[in-house]
Amino acid sequence: MTPGDGRAVEAASVVPAPAAARSDAACAAPSSAVASAAPALWGELCGALNAVAAVLPLALSFGLVAYGVAGAAARPAGLTATVVAVVIGAAVYALIGRASMPAASPSSSAALLLGACVARLVQDNALHPATPGGLAALLAATALAVGAGGVLLALLGALRAGALVRYVPQPVLAGFMNGVALLMVAAQLPVLLGLEAETLNREGWPALAAWRWPALAAALLTAGVGLAVHRRWPRAPAALLALVVGTLAVLAVQAACGVFGRAAACALPTFGALEMAWPALHALAPLADAPSPLAHAPAPLTQASLPAVLLRHAPTLAATALLLALIGALESALNIAAVDQAAGRRTPLDRELVALGVANAASGLVGGLPLVFLRLRAMAALAAGGRGRTSVLVSCVLLALVFALALPLLTWVPLAVVGGIVVMLAWGLVDRWSRQLVAQWWRGGRTDERTDERAETAWSLAVVALVCIVTLAAGFVAAVGAGVLLSMLIFVRALNRSLVRLRYSAAQMPSRRVYPPATEAVLAPLRAHIAVIELEGALFFGNIDRLVQEAREAREAQQMPQAAARCRFLVLDLRRVSTLDASGAMGLAQLRKSLAEAGTTLMLAGVTADNRHGRAMQAHGANATAAAPWPLHADADHAIEAAEAALLAETAPGGGAGQAVPLEHNALFDGLTAGELARLKPHLVERPLAAGERLFAQGDAGDAIYLLAVGSVSMLDRAGGQRFVSFSPGMCFGETAVLDGGGRTADARADVASVVFELPARLIGELQRDEPAIAARLFRNLALHLSKRLRSAAAAWRLAAG
Repeated sequence: MTPGDGRAVEAASVVPAPAAARSDAACAAPSSAVASAAPALWGELCGALNAVAAVLPLALSFGLVAYGVAGAAARPAGLTATVVAVVIGAAVYALIGRASMPAASPSSSAALLLGACVARLVQDNALHPATPGGLAALLAATALAVGAGGVLLALLGALRAGALVRYVPQPVLAGFMNGVALLMVAAQLPVLLGLEAETLNREGWPALAAWRWPALAAALLTAGVGLAVHRRWPRAPAALLALVVGTLAVLAVQAACGVFGRAAACALPTFGALEMAWPALHALAPLADAPSPLAHAPAPLTQASLPAVLLRHAPTLAATALLLALIGALESALNIAAVDQAAGRRTPLDRELVALGVANAASGLVGGLPLVFLRLRAMAALAAGGRGRTSVLVSCVLLALVFALALPLLTWVPLAVVGGIVVMLAWGLVDRWSRQLVAQWWRGGRTDERTDERAETAWSLAVVALVCIVTLAAGFVAAVGAGVLLSMLIFVRALNRSLVRLRYSAAQMPSRRVYPPATEAVLAPLRAHIAVIELEGALFFGNIDRLVQEAREAREAQQMPQAAARCRFLVLDLRRVSTLDASGAMGLAQLRKSLAEAGTTLMLAGVTADNRHGRAMQAHGANATAAAPWPLHADADHAIEAAEAALLAETAPGGGAGQAVPLEHNALFDGLTAGELARLKPHLVERPLAAGERLFAQGDAGDAIYLLAVGSVSMLDRAGGQRFVSFSPGMCFGETAVLDGGGRTADARADVASVVFELPARLIGELQRDEPAIAARLFRNLALHLSKRLRSAAAAWRLAAG
């Protein structure tokens, strides 16, 4: 099964609660006295009857799907294996499971996985039913695979790893299930063409020349009826109706052919007389040289020879067991979730996987098919009034009676009709997501779908096709290996694609430091020499090359014709990097060295000596030397500010951001005459600040505008210490609370020893009354100051949104 689109296999032919109307009508018949005496018991009985009607048509084909490829001699064993699974295995799970409706049964995918294993095993003459003791050995081998799958399934649950089965990439699962569906049809090829499996195996492709059209017509008719019924009436038992219609149609045609003397031309192989041996608790008996579990089986192989035969097929058996566990866990997880939603309960998945594993081990021990939690059986019981394990246990008893008493009716069923049902199930197994993907890719070729989206679709389809081909050509072992390899490649590719979150230059998003106009005029063109790359996800061996390529592209994108205008600083923002392994750390060190040789300084943001990335770099041996320390910064904003300071120091020595600025050169006083400044200065209050000293707190009243003359002051969020903006000498701040009368919007704290001048708020009111020209100039300068800050914020928002 594959996750994400409701791919429970039983949906290929029937849905929960088939024959519900018939069962509900029957359940409405009892007298009021009986209903009032035991309403719960009656509901459980009705649920059991409805579950039997739902499971029976599919159960008839499960044994043929699993063992039909082994020939006519193995068909009774397949029927017995079906009975063991739907009765004994399901009863074991019903007793120990804790789901709202603990209903287990074989599914099409589980039977097909075992059938593909059987198809490979019978290629060995020692395991072929035609060989003396071959059938018993074959059953021992499949019992071993089913039992081992049960142990692995229980182990998944015990290790609380049930949720991990959902992390297999969708294209891998889709390709595998499509390959399984094709194997399913290929295994039925002799039946569909009216040929004997032994003849096709012996003569190969030339035997196809003797195909018989009545068999193919019967199979296609049956499959068409089943698919049409399911499409028109989704709740109807499509497989059962297709079986009845296909059988009656074949019998009618054969009767007509008999009237015209052409009975031989229309004759088709049927099940014939079937004998179902009751299971014994020793399906693995051949391993101990004991009698076969089936009364009609030939004498088993010797104790010495059988283990050697099974050892030759150990990879196939191990791969089958692993796939039964993984696919069973996935299908069961999806079905349990669906039933829990309908029942209004939440079932712990891991505990149910343990119970299903035990049930599978028990089923394998007595020669049964593998089991999954079957939504079909559970929902059928719930829809008719069943409420728990009692309904499931009763349905197990009823199914045992049906198989024991109604077996002679199968004598008349043509094998081609059952083959048609298998084809119908195979079509349902074809992954729905991959079908939609093919349609999307086809439409994309005739529309304006983006090239990258079409390439992504093509990549997914290529993975689906590759896994499907490997499954067909090399079997399960190679398919599991290919699936694991492709899963790793898809994982690495996804991480590689998601490594770079954003790439920009400091010209697009400067630091949050506000510079005086003269300094800003010098710095503005220099910011183009600072490139920033924001990373996210894991930085590890699988994508370090991608980072080197991105760094090279970022550096080249910043290049200008003039040599002096080359990219000088590259900031890597690692704040969103989740993992930094040894390859990633050493890759950063090598990248730093190569960039330095090209004249570019690598700066790391989101990395400090004592945070997890800094400790990881030190642990992986990528720490810098005392002579060449890493430029580490808490975030990209501080890294960009450091790069800006370095560029200013090179371009305007002695005129950096921290230099003292005379009061008359403050941006607030731009345009004032010397006389106007002289009238203002007596009202300004000088206030020195120590490094780290708080000037005002968030929420304080706005009683003054501050003019920074020396040092640096930052506006900080009180809760997390996040920097909103930093001011350089020659700038003013604190105007917002003065203008709107509200409280301070952040804490103001000195970054270094600083000197500020207070312009009292009351003075601004007095200037409006007594010196309107000075007040107008101050307000204009404040408006320009606020406008520049708003433009800077808008640019940052656009970059983040883009």
